[in-house]
Amino acid sequence: MKRVWISCLLLVVLAACSEKMITDKSTGKSIEEVSQGSNIIVNPLSDAMDQGNSEYARNVVVDVLYYKTKSVVRGDIVYYGDNNVARVIALPNEKVKVTNGHIYINSRKLDTFYGAAHVRGYDYLRFKDSDMDEPAKQSLIDEIFKKNQSEITLKNDEVLVIGDDWSRSTFSKLLTNEILGKVIGVCTKCSQ
Repeated sequence: MKRVWISCLLLVVLAACSEKMITDKSTGKSIEEVSQGSNIIVNPLSDAMDQGNSEYARNVVVDVLYYKTKSVVRGDIVYYGDNNVARVIALPNEKVKVTNGHIYINSRKLDTFYGAAHVRGYDYLRFKDSDMDEPAKQSLIDEIFKKNQSEITLKNDEVLVIGDDWSRSTFSKLLTNEILGKVIGVCTKCSQ
C-alpha cells in the first residue's frame, strides 16, 4: 500500500512539473526545400531568421492562401509587411515575458528550439564557446542571452513574432490580419 501512495505522489509531482512548460513537438528546425508551385517567392530584407547559414536570405516560398482557411500556430514562420519573415512565438490573448533569454508564455517556459535566445544558430552554450572576439561576444551575451522583457498581454487579434537570430531581430506584435502568408520553405533552384 505504501508503494501505491509513493507512486501516486510521484505522478502528481511529475504532472505538476510538466505543466510548467509549453512544448512544440510539431515545428522542426530544418528548412524544407520546396518548389514554387502557385506560391510566391520573396527575398527578405533582413537576416533575422539566420540560423548560421543565411537559410532565409533568398527564394523564400510563401503560401499567401494558407491563412485563408487555417489559423496561425505557434512556431509558424510568417510573411508580413515589406518582405519580412519571423517566427510566431505567442498567440492571441497570451501573456509573454522574457527572462534571462528564455520566453515565458502565461508564466510557463516555452521549451522548444525557438523558446530561447539564439545568435547565428548558436544557443548560449555554443555561442559562449565560439571563437568570436571576447568583447563583442560578451556584449552579445549581455544584450541577447541575458535579455529580459517585461510581461505584455496580446489582444485577441495579435500575435508576437521574432526572428530565430535575436541579435538581428526584435519582438514585434502583429495584427493577425497583417500576416500576408505562411513560409513553407525555400526554393534554391528558383531564381528571381
